[in-house]
Amino acid sequence: MQHRLIVLWAPPRSLSTAFVRVIAARGDFTILHEPLCDLSACGIYSHPQTDHSTQTLNNSTELFNYVQALRAQRAVFIKDTCEFDYRHRLTGTSYMREAQHVFMLRNPEKVINSHYYINPDLTCSEVGYQHLAELYDAVKAESIHSPLFVDADDMILSPECAISNFCRDANLQHLPAALQWQSGHLDVWERTQHWHLDAANSTGIAPIKKQYSTRVDNHPVLHEFYLENMPHYEYLKREREAVLNKHLGDLG
Repeated sequence: MQHRLIVLWAPPRSLSTAFVRVIAARGDFTILHEPLCDLSACGIYSHPQTDHSTQTLNNSTELFNYVQALRAQRAVFIKDTCEFDYRHRLTGTSYMREAQHVFMLRNPEKVINSHYYINPDLTCSEVGYQHLAELYDAVKAESIHSPLFVDADDMILSPECAISNFCRDANLQHLPAALQWQSGHLDVWERTQHWHLDAANSTGIAPIKKQYSTRVDNHPVLHEFYLENMPHYEYLKREREAVLNKHLGDLG
């Protein structure tokens, strides 16, 4: 028996790691954190094991086979960020076909401001919305499951409602206790832990109170990144509305 595979795709700095914390707090999924991103950036992905050893994977084929082996034991949740284009790795794979794919959205202005603060060498493509939109179209064409969406801005405003709705749409039991956790780093994000200080210091989903000196509204290059990424974001927002309307129609 193969257990479920859920894959969350997100632009970097879209609060996706906070969402991972919710899934980890459930306790019923094996978590993989940014495996395709690691393979693309470093040529290697390392997954910590419960016995404190590490499973090292050197390419996407090894990753997909490893995920299939994990699914024989329990459900698997994977988060990847879309500063890279993964379609050449995914096309025609069971990973693409069998997963429940979830797309996370956050206002590009917030994404860019936060990303530039962490990575001043940020490029327009690394903002991620073009890759996310192209991957969404590929998922629609190949996956046996209809894609789902999570809106980070909604999640911050009403965590209980957003997570409950996700669980309903993903056919998961909603576990309200998973909205709270103990602070600290998770071992699955060892390589990029400096990116996840807010998530590490958190004990739940809450508004982020940060002021950035360099922003979309005062930096011409970041403003250009914003203009380039907005059409892809708006396309995905429209697709999310269509998914929501279809769900409401099915309920009716």
